[in-house]
Amino acid sequence: MNKVVTLVLFLGVLLSATSQESKPTLLSLDAAVAAALEYNHDLYVVALQREQAENSATLGNAGALPALRATAGANYSNQNSDLEFATGQSQVVDGAQSAAQNASLALSQILFSGGALQRTYGVLKKAAAMASVQELQQMNATVAQAHSQYYAIALLQETIGTAEANMTISLDRYERAKLTHSLGGSNSTELLSAEVALNRDKITLMDARAQLANAKNTFRSFAGLSADFEVTETVSDTFAMPMALEAMVDAALAHNPSLQLVRMGEETAQLQYQLSQSTLFPTVSAQMSYGLNQSQAEAGFLSASQQTGLNAGLTLSYDIFGGGRSRTQRQNAALDMEIASRRRLQAEENIATSVRNAAEVFVNAQAKYELEQKNVLVAQQNFEKTKERYHRGQLSFLEFREAQLGLLNAENGKTAALFQARNAHIALWQLVQAFDL
Repeated sequence: MNKVVTLVLFLGVLLSATSQESKPTLLSLDAAVAAALEYNHDLYVVALQREQAENSATLGNAGALPALRATAGANYSNQNSDLEFATGQSQVVDGAQSAAQNASLALSQILFSGGALQRTYGVLKKAAAMASVQELQQMNATVAQAHSQYYAIALLQETIGTAEANMTISLDRYERAKLTHSLGGSNSTELLSAEVALNRDKITLMDARAQLANAKNTFRSFAGLSADFEVTETVSDTFAMPMALEAMVDAALAHNPSLQLVRMGEETAQLQYQLSQSTLFPTVSAQMSYGLNQSQAEAGFLSASQQTGLNAGLTLSYDIFGGGRSRTQRQNAALDMEIASRRRLQAEENIATSVRNAAEVFVNAQAKYELEQKNVLVAQQNFEKTKERYHRGQLSFLEFREAQLGLLNAENGKTAALFQARNAHIALWQLVQAFDL
């Protein structure tokens, strides 16, 4: 008896643990966004690219710091020598060995380059700043995508609830039709029609569950989640235009990351133009070196020698003629600067237009959602009245089914309109960057 009780308790604990392990994790919106920001591959890559750009933005990488180089070498030879001197004497040496060693330390520094070093450093710093903005842009895109996917999952959960309620109605009607048919109160056509409607609603529910599973799989891949989860927050249907239209346009012109990148591109083009002007000036550099040279030889007048010394000098270089390459570079740099200026004007116009269009889409989505809410109320009232008359035998099955599907479509239409409104709000946020999601 004790063994049986112990076995039952063990199985109970095991089943309880299994149930707890299979229970989905509850996921809040903030946790979903945080997971996406931590895991997203694109964001990780742009963060590394930003770090690369920051590493490159140094005076040394621009060539503005002195260069110090150490060199050393050694040579050895073993030769047979037949020497004849001016005095008429001669000397034959077999296997004459000689060796030489050298070492030097050289320091060089560009003193003047027409501003090329400063402009190069400015270009590198601008590239680092652009990489930071690109990281911010990707971060905003990740946040927006996390919100959109989270809302999609939340609304799909609501859609499943609607489909389950609809199937419950069809199941109740099918049971009533089966009971009525068994009592001889109706023909088989109504029973078959009720069964077809029930099966159709089961398929609708299956499709909704499959869509939810796919949406969850997509978000798990996007945010690096391994376990199953359920979203804990419903999609709020209380939202309004966050700012006045022109205020949003001004905010987008000031804060939009895409526009900031275009403006930085124009500033880079200006720096590149200034850099091209440095070819009009000579380059002055200074060099200093200290060297040691030693040699040993068995044949010759000197058996060993050693020299040490300090050398210093200035070098001035200037390209008098290089086939017109420098002039072409300056001309093209000026054209690049003009192109960048026009691109910036175009981007500003596009951003302003995009904000106005996004605001219009948002206002339209709001109005559409309000109408869909009214449709649900009307469809609910129509369904309740139709159901009452159907149960009294005053309406046909087809009329009842039409009212039922009308309610289902109204509920799904409201859900879709809410999702569109939320996505319109997210798109507006990505453009303006001046209000909370």
